Amino acid sequence: MSEVIEEKWPKGLVTSLAFFFILVLMLATVVPNALIDRVLTLERQWGYDLLTQEDMSQVIRRTGSLYTTLVIDSGAKAAVSDLLMPRGERLVESFEAKVDGWFEYLASRGAALQKILYQMVYRIMMMLFWLPFLAVVLLPAVFAGWMRWHAKRHSFDYASPLLNNNAVAILSWGAILLLLSVLLPVPIPPLLVCTFILILVPVVLSLLISNLPKRI
Repeated sequence: MSEVIEEKWPKGLVTSLAFFFILVLMLATVVPNALIDRVLTLERQWGYDLLTQEDMSQVIRRTGSLYTTLVIDSGAKAAVSDLLMPRGERLVESFEAKVDGWFEYLASRGAALQKILYQMVYRIMMMLFWLPFLAVVLLPAVFAGWMRWHAKRHSFDYASPLLNNNAVAILSWGAILLLLSVLLPVPIPPLLVCTFILILVPVVLSLLISNLPKRI
């Protein structure tokens, strides 16, 4: 039975999800609500400055729809609320005077968790917004890199292992930083994400392909 579970859920994936969940809980514990609100407001304003009104409205609409599906319709919000704020007349009557401050803290942390989850969904939606544009610039970059590599195979041009390895490292670390940026409790300009996705990725991928070993 355990072998079947391991096949369906690789240890690396389970560890990554657990680590991700712990990070979210840590952020919800220490990050003030006011800071989260400022980050949300600032990033949304940057989004309106970068995108058209129609495109930004579409991003916000998709963010709200996905957030509602994942957090509210799934019952996750109710489960967290019951966990942090147990309900019951007897419990409230017995401990209200003594633990009122504790309940207020839990309520604020629950609100912070919801805001963090919404911020994560919003940032993911902003990243997905650029994917159609990425396809437009990525295909020519891949083709150019392949043509350059093909030309090197039939000439004396040098295929640099250094450029190839550095390109792999840049793409790998870039993907990791992009995933971590979803969690960062600081405002991230959407122009920075756009630059990485639409400019850096095609250029580096083209260099990676053009400097592959001549015999693979």
